[in-house]
Order: sequence, then structure tokens, then C-alpha cells
Amino acid sequence: MRKNVFHIAFVFFIFLSVWVNAQSTIGTERPTTSTSSFTISKNTFQFEQGFVFWNDTTALDGLFRVAVSQRAEIRLFTSYGSNSTYLGAKVNLWEQKGYKPGISLQGSLGNELSLQNFRVSWSQKITEKLGSTFNIGKGDIFYVVAALGYSIGDKASVFVEGVYDDKVQQFNAGGTFLLNSETQIDLSGALLSTDQYFVALGISRRFLYKSTNN
Repeated sequence: MRKNVFHIAFVFFIFLSVWVNAQSTIGTERPTTSTSSFTISKNTFQFEQGFVFWNDTTALDGLFRVAVSQRAEIRLFTSYGSNSTYLGAKVNLWEQKGYKPGISLQGSLGNELSLQNFRVSWSQKITEKLGSTFNIGKGDIFYVVAALGYSIGDKASVFVEGVYDDKVQQFNAGGTFLLNSETQIDLSGALLSTDQYFVALGISRRFLYKSTNN
């Protein structure tokens, strides 16, 4: 029964995901599983730290992003508990402008520089407050991710999200809040078709590492 619910949720959200607003403020990939087509602003460094409470276990992870151009960034993801680290890159091929969609490519390398994950992200504005992104990718197996995001004023947003692959289906929901233009906090939770769940907290911070006047 629960598996059927996840299938229905996935179909409903297949074309929908979180829309990240213009880069005048920090734009993150927390706390969603989906990733938007956006890359971080030129001349910036950003960290996105997560705290996950999974049954009786607490897991910590961090994503570190450095812009190398207006449309490309280098990424380092680390899971502190498992001591696993992945080096990757993200390139924005088509920038989202107005109601025109944005598309990006993203890949990460694991041990011995082998390709561990690759995905394509499609972001689409629906209304001034509503937006979407659709992801398709391959890690160990192929997967798709989709969600719906809604902005509440200038500082807060909420989302719902579906994740599907041949092993597990997942339904996520949560929200973000801007403490200021450079700092975001988030809260989210997830239910899995394996009858597991988790709750996650996160904080993200953006830093300018080079004067825009240079």
C-alpha cells in the first residue's frame, strides 16, 4: 500500500521541483535531493552543512562549492560519518531567464577518480512564487527526482519532492528561511518506501572571495 502511495506521489511531482530565486541572495541545494540548474554567483565560495537524524543515528554531511566562472563551479561533498568524499563540478548550459527554462550538467568522482554520479537538471519558473526542476541521473542505478517549491515572501520557502529509482521511492518535504542575504537555515523530513524516515537540519553560508570591482 505504501509503495503505491509513493508511486502516485512520484507521478504527481514528476515535472516539479524547487525553484531557486535570482542570485541576489544565497541560493542553495539544501535541503532537497533535487538540484536546480543554477550555479553559485561568480567570485563566491559557499558551504552547505547538514545534520540528519535517521532512526537512532545522527549523520553529518557538508557540500562545499567554489565558483570558477559565472556558469561553472567546483564541488566537494563529504559525509563525515562514513569518511566518504566526492569531488565534482556543475556547469550551467542554459541560464533560466523569466519563464525560459535553465539546464545544467553535474558530475562527481569517487575513489580512483571514477565517475560516481551524473545528472541533468532542468529548472522552470511557473509563476512569480512557484517553480520547478526535474532531475534525471545515474549513480549505481538510474534515478529521477522532482519537486515543487513555493516562495513565502522574500525570506521563506517550502517544498515537496519525490525521488524514484528501482530500489527505493522517497517523499520529502520541508522549508528554508533566510537569516540574511548570505545565510540560510532549513528543516526537512522524508519518508521512504522501506518504512524508514529521517529529519534533517541545515545551515548554509555564502562568502565573497574576490571583489566584484576587480
